[in-house]
Amino acid sequence: MKPLYQCIFAMVALILISLPVHSANLSNPQQVKDCNFSKSANWWQQGYDSLPNNIANNPVTGDPEFCEFYQFAEDWFLYLISPQSAKTSQANWENTSRFPLLELSGTNSCDKDAPAHSFNLRMIKSADDSSPFQMPERIDQAGADAIYDQQGNVVFYEIRFSRNLCDVKAIQSQANFPGKTLELKMAWRIMTADDDPQQYYQTTAIINDQPQQLGLVGWHIVITADNHPEMVWVTVDHSNNAVVCDQIGAQQSAYDFTSQACAKNIKDCNNLNQSLKSTSISLPSDVQPNDICQVFPFGTQASTDTSSRDWLNIALIEKLNDSLQNQLLASANLPTSMKVWKNYQVTGALWISDINKSSSDTSNQRGSLKLANTVMETTFQGDPHTGEGTLNCFVCHNYNAPDSGKSNTAYGANLSHIFDDVIDGQCQDFQAKSVINSQSQAEAACPQVCNAQSLTWHGQWTNQDAKTGAQLPMTVCGCCP
Repeated sequence: MKPLYQCIFAMVALILISLPVHSANLSNPQQVKDCNFSKSANWWQQGYDSLPNNIANNPVTGDPEFCEFYQFAEDWFLYLISPQSAKTSQANWENTSRFPLLELSGTNSCDKDAPAHSFNLRMIKSADDSSPFQMPERIDQAGADAIYDQQGNVVFYEIRFSRNLCDVKAIQSQANFPGKTLELKMAWRIMTADDDPQQYYQTTAIINDQPQQLGLVGWHIVITADNHPEMVWVTVDHSNNAVVCDQIGAQQSAYDFTSQACAKNIKDCNNLNQSLKSTSISLPSDVQPNDICQVFPFGTQASTDTSSRDWLNIALIEKLNDSLQNQLLASANLPTSMKVWKNYQVTGALWISDINKSSSDTSNQRGSLKLANTVMETTFQGDPHTGEGTLNCFVCHNYNAPDSGKSNTAYGANLSHIFDDVIDGQCQDFQAKSVINSQSQAEAACPQVCNAQSLTWHGQWTNQDAKTGAQLPMTVCGCCP
């Protein structure tokens, strides 16, 4: 009989042999070769519950690598574009019971009284992440800094979010948003008789009291993973949006946002990649649009160095798009409504490496480091001639590391610019015990009023009716979750 210690050593050795062997030595070309974007048959019937809430570990290194982030992005993209059922062509992302529309500021976007659409004009985006987020203005209150397509029609925007954000208290009980939290931002342009309806995912909307057919031209898909609470920032462009800046004059024709003259000669481009101040959204428009070009395809500096992250990022995005357009979206039994998605491509994704460090540490950022959607962050793309000054998602959406002492779900936190509006939409006015005539009086009285309702005062109070302007008999305080 063997001594007990020998038996124990033998058992430990057997366990160690059975464990997978991980090696940090995975070359970029090998990672691209091994990365698999194929799906099982009838993948469009995948249910929400089966979607990943974590970034998987690479089987070689034992950690999430670039491939796994793009596989995660693919899983969610394919689910979102799949039809809700065999009886409808409406995609999963348009299901308001799961992904409500973000309505106007001050409106409860989580109630059952939801419109079919909630379109806005884009206001200029501030690079100052400490500035308050403001929803774009309503379509009947056109503001400044919009972009127009080459037909002279303004671009409209729409926002949706996962319904779990409606449970404000549950979300704020944790420092980070849970896995499967989604924020979706869509850009739409007016369809004309010259547009091929089979090339655009479309919807109908009433604009200026007239029905208009709109085609999707840009899309942000932002998804939280439990093991990556900074969110994975994915962007999608229509393939006909804009020419590539450094390829102007190289056999590129006119695009939806690039004129024929600009496509041929950069000297003939009209205020390239600049937005326009707008005072009217009359359709059709007589606005001369500015030209748009794409500064960094795939949000990445081109590189021939196969050992660089830039090369790896571009190679994986190209492989993903090839799989989407030439395999998954070319399946013989694919639902007819999904074939239109062959005209769209993933143009990049952004995340961080170490979640124990803030996203403001640029050395910690990974993926498409110069990511900017052509029709959503047109002016964030940097100089169209040099690419200098490019800003990515984390400039405005900052993830706070655990040791920062800052919650990412707190009111006024910078990671999500949508959650504050969800909170504000659930705010209510409650009557104070006395008339308030100064800010100092409000700061003393309103917190008590709100606390009595198990809510928090966010600084608003008034003596006037918000709708009529009439004097109220008693001051009311704005109380929020």
